[in-house]
Formats: sequence, C-alpha cells, structure tokens
Amino acid sequence: MSYKIKSLLYFVCFVASAVLYYALEPEYNNKNNRDSAEIIQLQSDNLDIDNKLAKLEKIQE
Repeated sequence: MSYKIKSLLYFVCFVASAVLYYALEPEYNNKNNRDSAEIIQLQSDNLDIDNKLAKLEKIQE
C-alpha cells in the first residue's frame, strides 16, 4: 500500500473519530458551562472605603 493511501486512510480515521467524539459528548455539560452564570455577592462591609477612612480620621484626631 502506498504512503498516500495510508495517509488518506489515517486522515479519514482521524476525522471520523473527531466527529464521533463531538457527537457522543454529553450536551448538558457544554450547555451548563456556557449558559449558567454565577453571581457572587461581595460583602459591602469589606469594600466600604468611605467608612474605613472616616474611622481612621476619627482615630487620628
């Protein structure tokens, strides 16, 4: 068998395996990863710079 035929056979097998992998992959994993978004709530006490600055100014007085 010539190398061109072998190369073509390997390429066809590779494409077939890629298509099968894509087709058999569970859809719900991809859908959940793309569509769902988590909203993280940050505590405003830790981010309230104005209150911290006011407390610091009181201490310094």
